[in-house]
Amino acid sequence: MSKLHVYIDGTWLFKVVEGNVFDRFLADPRYFTIDFNKLNALMLQHISKQHPECTELGNCYFVTSLFNVPADFDNWVGKRITHPYSGQSITVTQRNIDVTKQNIADREKFANDAIAAGYDPNCIFHIDLQEWMLLNLLHPELRYQEKQVDTTVVALLVRDAIEHSDDCFALVAGDSDILPAIQVAYPNYTQNVFPVLTSPNERDGRNRQTSFKYSQYNFQIDTLVLQTHVGDIMAGNVYQCTECHKYFTTRTPIDPARIASGAILPRCRHCH
Repeated sequence: MSKLHVYIDGTWLFKVVEGNVFDRFLADPRYFTIDFNKLNALMLQHISKQHPECTELGNCYFVTSLFNVPADFDNWVGKRITHPYSGQSITVTQRNIDVTKQNIADREKFANDAIAAGYDPNCIFHIDLQEWMLLNLLHPELRYQEKQVDTTVVALLVRDAIEHSDDCFALVAGDSDILPAIQVAYPNYTQNVFPVLTSPNERDGRNRQTSFKYSQYNFQIDTLVLQTHVGDIMAGNVYQCTECHKYFTTRTPIDPARIASGAILPRCRHCH
């Protein structure tokens, strides 16, 4: 019997969930979030197809950074902030403050959901929000580079792979630039490590500025693509609409017996 250890780049996963990578599968994207217990079950189901002896979870890490809001944050309204590298600047508005507060709160809730599902809380870095970081949060093209997240994911995976060489390892990270570091420190990684990506595009590095692609590495365990399992990882009472075939949730469960008998056909509110 072996275990499945999981390593999630929480910053990347939050961004793809907040983005539009799942939108075309959802009746109402505003209500989509990941149920980490369901994600764990899906990864175990996936690995069991090639490694039936892998039946339980081992170490689970959700690595990300959370920002501490300064006490005088509301007083930043009217400040002129210039990015130290790009030179881009803005005059801070109240909307900038409100959007940033909401983004930070959403990131914290996402991390807490992972912790509640059994992920190690010690891999979350708390960073004091500085003025230039506000520009990165408001302008995705600048992107705050959380290098400590990438390096921590690599370090944890390599350490566990060496200590538990008979186990399997799920790498939930879209940044393929971390693969060379894993390859150097743990040359046998393709035998028992597998990527968990959100879309097939990530495997080929499309729409990303990178020198490396997941597809150029010969993983012996199949890649798990979450776009093909949206209904399996979505939080809440999840159903697939009979008409548009998109996924939606309800506040209260629909009687499964009535669905099975055909008395009720699940329909999203757009098709109802």
